[in-house]
Amino acid sequence: MNRRERLELEISNIQAKLDNPPKETPSHILKSWRKDLVSLEFELNNLVDGEEDNNY
Repeated sequence: MNRRERLELEISNIQAKLDNPPKETPSHILKSWRKDLVSLEFELNNLVDGEEDNNY
């Protein structure tokens, strides 16, 4: 799995958690998930073609 695929999977997983969080999820956890999502989306959007095939 290359870096792009890993980022897309992580983004998908976090988005799923944000779409249907458990009712008892504290607001600071939701905020943390949103920050993680933004960071991952930023990294994915700025991924250079040469970096895609590197296995980090």
